[in-house]
Amino acid sequence: MFNILLILIFIRPFISSLAFPLANLTYSILLIGFLFVWIIRKGILINQSEDIKYPFILFVTALLISLVFSQDKITSIKEMYKYALGVLLFAIIASLSLNNKARIIKCLALTGFIIGLIAIYQYFFGFRNVLSYINRQGAPLDSFALDYISRRRVFYPFVTPNILGGYLAMVLIIALSYRRKIWIILPIFTALLLTKSLGALISLFIGLTLYFYLEGRLDKKKIIFLFAVLFIIFLVFASRAITQRQHTQPIFSTVMRLNYWRDTIRIIKSHPLTGVGPGNFNLITSRYAHNSYLQIWAEMGILGIISILWLAIASIKASLKNLKIENIKTVTAALISANIVFLSHNLLDFTFFLPEVSYLWWIILGLAITINPT
Repeated sequence: MFNILLILIFIRPFISSLAFPLANLTYSILLIGFLFVWIIRKGILINQSEDIKYPFILFVTALLISLVFSQDKITSIKEMYKYALGVLLFAIIASLSLNNKARIIKCLALTGFIIGLIAIYQYFFGFRNVLSYINRQGAPLDSFALDYISRRRVFYPFVTPNILGGYLAMVLIIALSYRRKIWIILPIFTALLLTKSLGALISLFIGLTLYFYLEGRLDKKKIIFLFAVLFIIFLVFASRAITQRQHTQPIFSTVMRLNYWRDTIRIIKSHPLTGVGPGNFNLITSRYAHNSYLQIWAEMGILGIISILWLAIASIKASLKNLKIENIKTVTAALISANIVFLSHNLLDFTFFLPEVSYLWWIILGLAITINPT
């Protein structure tokens, strides 16, 4: 059964919930069926769970309350599967043996390596093929899609460069635990640069700084590398700032996000306690607030945002205990840092609501929080 779990984890990022909703539904049905069979046959045994038990209970409670008071209960019920699968993934992976967890980490690194190669291929060959197809078909493109193609910002197998960047930043930190195998890390890092995503690069910088600190090896070479990443962030910002297209400029992107946040805060003020219900968030110009924490509050109410912040803090606190175990210190540092990458990236984006990325976060929590040595 474990090999089936590995396969399901491996293929998840290749199925975009936005681009391929039917394939996503099929995958979700298969995954939830498999996880229930796993629980029936193997059960779940999680040690050291006190730190995260109560935030998880509050999170589930907040979901149920927001569902009861949802403006559209059918939509909310359809949305609930994302959270149910995330929680189940966490619980099952947290109960695995150390050897099986190591195999999952290798699977995540391999998936990131393959996606990195695909993104690099897209950069050199894919955009030309897309433009040729569009010219033949005469298909219209919105301004953002045209920008991705014309400026060669890679995004496959996701639908935007920022989503791909957020995913790759997490996987890159995990892959650093195999830093002797530079051939795994290099394609992931190269693809991340080719997304030209400021949010992903900033979250990567935060994650790398934390990783080097937790690992206890913040030496001169690593400090130079961090400054190099900062310089790359500056170059990406500068290249986007001087573009002739207003909608691609960082200032425009910032103003756009501020408008989203302002409108989201209005929704929160109207429904501060219970929210509008999972899946019912919708702005005039966007389905997402581009700040997952604000959107969680808008959808799930005050208990929702408290529970997710509590869960984030508790997961980090619980993970830090494993840094004392010398033979897993490097991997634990990588998992904690990848967790921080996801949390920081969601200040500016919405990958928490996309299962092709968020499931990776739930998996990371399960890998890092509990160590079952058997």
